[in-house]
Amino acid sequence: MSNLLKLRLSSSQPMHNFKQLFPALQNYTYLNTASHGLLSTTLVDHKNQLTIQLAQQGSVFTDERGEKINKIRKTVSLFIDAAESLTALIPNFSLGFNALLEGIDEKSKFLLVQDDYPSVNWPVEARGFECVYAALNATLEENIWQACEQHKPDFLALSLVQYISGIKLDLEFLKDLKVQFPQLIVIADATQFIGVEEFRFRESGIDIIAASCYKWLNAGDGNAFMAFKEEVADRVKPKFTGYNSKLGFKNDRGAFMGHFEPGHQDLAAFSALQKAIEFVNDYGLNNISSQINEMAIMTENQLSQLGLIDEMVLARKQHSSIFNIPGDEALYNRLKKSHIITSQRGSGIRISFSYFNDQKDLHNLIDCLNG
Repeated sequence: MSNLLKLRLSSSQPMHNFKQLFPALQNYTYLNTASHGLLSTTLVDHKNQLTIQLAQQGSVFTDERGEKINKIRKTVSLFIDAAESLTALIPNFSLGFNALLEGIDEKSKFLLVQDDYPSVNWPVEARGFECVYAALNATLEENIWQACEQHKPDFLALSLVQYISGIKLDLEFLKDLKVQFPQLIVIADATQFIGVEEFRFRESGIDIIAASCYKWLNAGDGNAFMAFKEEVADRVKPKFTGYNSKLGFKNDRGAFMGHFEPGHQDLAAFSALQKAIEFVNDYGLNNISSQINEMAIMTENQLSQLGLIDEMVLARKQHSSIFNIPGDEALYNRLKKSHIITSQRGSGIRISFSYFNDQKDLHNLIDCLNG
């Protein structure tokens, strides 16, 4: 690692005791945010406090849920730069995505990425939509463009960051794609992306975005969001409904978004999402992005020297902080025995670095791989 990069890393990181904030870091070299983010002591205390209030107050507490949920929705919409009236709070990506698919004309044609996250591809395939595919390799964007030219799909559904390889889609490419194919509706799973870098939905080439927030936002389980651009809402006819679908939406939200929030919502789970976003805003998304990027660069350099980086990743101009290295169950167990937490994904071992990771974590990994 160059002295310049060492200087940048040491000077760009705000002072923060992550091992106190995230207790799991006291026990592990945690390289598994791509599987599940960590819970902070602040988040745990906040959720516990809400649970105690519910136990002590019952419906007196839940009577205020609607107002609080509205405030959380506003926080989320501001964070991703989406219209509040076209943002829904959902329990997880899969439920929201399946609800969306139920409202799409069955004669529609979908473009998918081969070997994308099962929660993206399987629900589309299971409903019998006509599906065409773009190969997942170093030229992913070119493959998508060519598939759009050849097959003229109605929808493109894909993950912004691929869950096995860590290949990250060029967001500027999506803008260009929409210019060339304006009728194409782009649906993005941002679960492995949201919370890593600044994102402005209204300025993006994405029409519908959804993400579970238990990974890179470290918001705990049971919270996610889905947001629409106004011009695509009339292309979807959602069917899910319930008492909460119209309750309290008045004229500013209407029935359309209500279909994605049909039932009561877990205030503790969504309040945790609000707290997680507040932490990100306070700590600085630019700081988070810079630290993750610097760790990704160092990790790629170190692993490439060991010959452990796939050629298609090395051929990319930019990459996420998720890497998949060759390794079997024996290596996975050796890492785990050394308290290095990773995941077995695809044919190898997936590692992922977040902003709370540092050079020591990378050194621990490299030492174990060399051992």
